[in-house]
Amino acid sequence: MASEEAGNAGPETISRHNLECSICQERYQQPKILECLHSFCEQCLLKYCSTKHQGSTEIPCPVCQQETQLPETGVQGLKNNFYLIGLVEQSELQDKVASLGNMKLLCETCDDGNEATHRCLDCAQNVCTHCRGTQLRTAATSNHMIVSMEDIREGKVTVTKNLPTHPECPNHEGESTRFFCTTCEMLICRDCTVIDHCKPKHTYIDRNKATLMYKQSLSELFDLLEGTVKELKESQENVSRMEHQLGVTVEGTVIEVQDRAAEIRAEVTAQENCLVKDIQTIQKDRKQQLDKCKKIIHSESEKIKYALETAREVTTASDSDFLSLYPTINTDLKLLAGQSIPRVDNRLTFLKFKQSEGVSVGEVLTEGKLELCREFGKMGNGPGEFNVAWGVAVRQQPDEIAVTDINNKRVVICSIDGKQKSAIQMEEYPFGIAATHSKNRLVVVEFKSSFVKVFNSDNSLAFQFPTVQPDDVGKITVDLRGVAVKKDGTIVVGDVERMVLTEHRSTDGDILLTTPVKIEPWFLAVDSSDRVVVSGCSHAVVVTDGNSTTELAIKPTINDQPVQESTGVYTDSSGIYVAMHNGDNAGHIHHYDPQGGFLKCIAQGLHYPQGITFTADWQLAVADYYTVKMYHQV
Repeated sequence: MASEEAGNAGPETISRHNLECSICQERYQQPKILECLHSFCEQCLLKYCSTKHQGSTEIPCPVCQQETQLPETGVQGLKNNFYLIGLVEQSELQDKVASLGNMKLLCETCDDGNEATHRCLDCAQNVCTHCRGTQLRTAATSNHMIVSMEDIREGKVTVTKNLPTHPECPNHEGESTRFFCTTCEMLICRDCTVIDHCKPKHTYIDRNKATLMYKQSLSELFDLLEGTVKELKESQENVSRMEHQLGVTVEGTVIEVQDRAAEIRAEVTAQENCLVKDIQTIQKDRKQQLDKCKKIIHSESEKIKYALETAREVTTASDSDFLSLYPTINTDLKLLAGQSIPRVDNRLTFLKFKQSEGVSVGEVLTEGKLELCREFGKMGNGPGEFNVAWGVAVRQQPDEIAVTDINNKRVVICSIDGKQKSAIQMEEYPFGIAATHSKNRLVVVEFKSSFVKVFNSDNSLAFQFPTVQPDDVGKITVDLRGVAVKKDGTIVVGDVERMVLTEHRSTDGDILLTTPVKIEPWFLAVDSSDRVVVSGCSHAVVVTDGNSTTELAIKPTINDQPVQESTGVYTDSSGIYVAMHNGDNAGHIHHYDPQGGFLKCIAQGLHYPQGITFTADWQLAVADYYTVKMYHQV
């Protein structure tokens, strides 16, 4: 018999969706979905592209500005959001039924002028009581889904068919799309499996199996992103606490300044006012930085929440609707899952008043000093031991320190407190190491190897790539020592044999640029302006603009004498950090401003410092030949 039950998605469900295009503010007409999961009317997108992005192969989302690659056919080639189309049709019919009031809706099956009391979802027709009975008694229509107009009016049922369907293949007339090609990520028919998507170049599975499998894969991403949302919330709360602590610190510091000034008010009123003004200026500047962090964290959180909500809702759609949108949703969720949690500089809360003797009030200290807080490792080849600790990098999720252990041919992964967690055994001698900004990967270069290796967060090899053209591997001698990652993910590699820097695409290592350098690129760092800081284990450090032009040179000194070697380098918004030494146990770490001006020595008495970096909570990590030394701010 004909079924008289349907899904339970009524107006409450529909109202949770914004069924209006954010461009035209009208209900969606042929909605197209972008890679960020936002949808817009096809005509709205066509007008948007023609007026603002004519001829472009990518368009930014009008809502979130994320770029979407246009197919060769342009906007028309973007995926239709069939799920939204169904919701719009459902809402429009409900509105139509509800707006009739006491008016009759006529039967669309007979010509007797009878009032339509039900709707057949399979035939998409309104039927009267008599025609409904006929359908129930007819074998061809006895299994059709029929719902009452009253239930539609009250929003108790959906008005679009919610049974498994097999849409017709657009390429083979009369054939239903019963399979899903996992190679091309699209629905196909039986003829497609023989003609266009045949094995072994293509792999396909039953569409029902594909639906179950991919819903499960999205479910796993849901759990991962829920954790990310939780971490973002915790980060936002941490920023709020830091903001409050900054206010408390400022208040206490101002009181200290004012108490001291009261003793010598007549002589130093001008000094007092100046200091308070400085503090308030610092507070304003730092609050702006914290507000910016909060906005970034909030934006990332909202983006993930929106993607999760959209993806969850689409998993409730029919198989064809779900599988049509799955590739776009899966790509976006994986991209979001691989992003790092925004880093917050906890040094922004530091503020201290230093009293002075005599009539001078004192000075405001905006930065603390670094103090050795722990040291781990010793010479050897066992767990927790190093035989020349050289490069050092920090993974942020969770906080882990990765150290290249040259003569033991391995990369040692330690927790932030120095406990060894794992190791990556290398084929050759690892030197430079860097962490990517997304996907929590490590990039490692080895002496005597022509390839740069990229490792996943589970330490498995993601891929490797050469720094010369594939045909030249083995023909051109290379000596890879330094590596760094730009803010856009581009990998920079230093070759001391050819005296060049090579830049590589983050996804596959393809060569983007090769530029000469004037000193051997043993250690590299990249600042926020994409300038490359190069240290060559010599007397100097140079800063280049990425086009072989040297912008400035830093020539470190210890006790007014040129250093024997400058080694590891690191950059942040405050400037450039350089490791150096004048022999055994005469190592220093110096801090310079972005223009290369000396600011201060932040650490000394190191053995033979090599690579340096900072953790997420701004602890300095130094690879000091046989140990790793950690410094924190006090």
